[in-house]
Amino acid sequence: MNISKTALFLLTALSAVDGSNALLTNPIGTQGKSDMGPRTFITRDIKTPDPVPVEGQEAALEIMRTGRMYRYNAKSAEDSIVSQCEQAVIDYTGHKYCIALNSCGSAIMLMMKCTGLEPGGKVLSNAFTFGAVPSAIEHAGGTAVYVESNEAYVMNVEDLEKKIKANPDAKHVLVSHMRGKLADMDAIADVCEKYGLTLLEDAAHSLGVFWKGVHSGHKGIASAISSQSYKMINSGEGGFLLTNDDEIAAKCAVYAGAYEGLAAKHVTVPGPEAFAGLPTSIPNYSLRMSGLAAAVVKPQMKTIDERAEKYNARYEILKTKINARMGDYLNIPGITEGCTRPVHDSMQFNLSPEFTEEEIQMFIDECTAHGLPVELFGHKSNARNFINWGFAPAEQPLPETAEMLRRACDVRLPLMWDDEDFDDMANVICESLEAVLAKKA
Repeated sequence: MNISKTALFLLTALSAVDGSNALLTNPIGTQGKSDMGPRTFITRDIKTPDPVPVEGQEAALEIMRTGRMYRYNAKSAEDSIVSQCEQAVIDYTGHKYCIALNSCGSAIMLMMKCTGLEPGGKVLSNAFTFGAVPSAIEHAGGTAVYVESNEAYVMNVEDLEKKIKANPDAKHVLVSHMRGKLADMDAIADVCEKYGLTLLEDAAHSLGVFWKGVHSGHKGIASAISSQSYKMINSGEGGFLLTNDDEIAAKCAVYAGAYEGLAAKHVTVPGPEAFAGLPTSIPNYSLRMSGLAAAVVKPQMKTIDERAEKYNARYEILKTKINARMGDYLNIPGITEGCTRPVHDSMQFNLSPEFTEEEIQMFIDECTAHGLPVELFGHKSNARNFINWGFAPAEQPLPETAEMLRRACDVRLPLMWDDEDFDDMANVICESLEAVLAKKA
């Protein structure tokens, strides 16, 4: 939308920016605006989540009418909406077992607990991920050791092997598919097998993403997916632990709250022999998913492929437009060879190394002032920047990750926006970078 249509959008955008500073990861600076003539402004909400299908709304209402929101308050396992949701998840991902939980953070924590992480045990994980991942390591009683992430936002396999050699007592590798980007999963699995480490996958962002025709989350012995609002399935909060391993599945169900004989109220778990002695030998952390969350997730599983197709088509158009205008000044990394189906529900790009920190901040400010809150992964307040993990600090320098984060930008691609809104998005990104280049000249 151009300012030539009406000046009202300028006033609205500036007012909205001023009133929403506290909600932005990258606060607006005080850089002056360039005089470039008409500029594009966005008035849509970048935080717009995917809505719950009518089927899910009606199912949630029915559960509230009956009051049976507790997953075990059902006549049988098959009658439980949570069990039905778990079945829908593994019907899509191809896993054998599934346990629905209150969050993906709980699922990640339980993956480590269920695979024998000892107090203080080292867990090798991405230096670039969300702060909830090292938080889960800390929650499980482990110690995070960070592996470099490269310019494509994925784990550096060479540095993984280097860190394994430097930490021979480590027994776990937790690879995080940040923003749905898969690393070379064959190579990571081979390295883990070579040195005898347990491989786990944080697949919070990669529901719908496939590696060589198989859904992500099958290279590790267990994986975790998320149903937090900004993921491919939305229940506000929620998560699922997926595995083909009997022992892990049984332990997870009991840790989550299947006390006494409540494992019989599950469908997607192993038989009773796998649960022998567990309810009296491991804690009950009460991490179960509620029936309300499961009711809204279940119908969303049927729409993942359709939504992924729409996301990916818009992403390719947006990428082409940005590259055509600003390809000399930024890089949009491609996906790893072997990833046969991505899900581009957001876009990441790296600004050219020639830009200073002040110029990068100017670009962020320009985007925000024109209605597009672009995140900078390396900002001093961003929860995806490892310098902000004071509860699990890096013990060694991470120069490759730090340099990537310094220039790495992130923007959501809301499904509910219209196609023309992404034309505006491309314009705001390109015009904002042009404004920086004009000042730089």
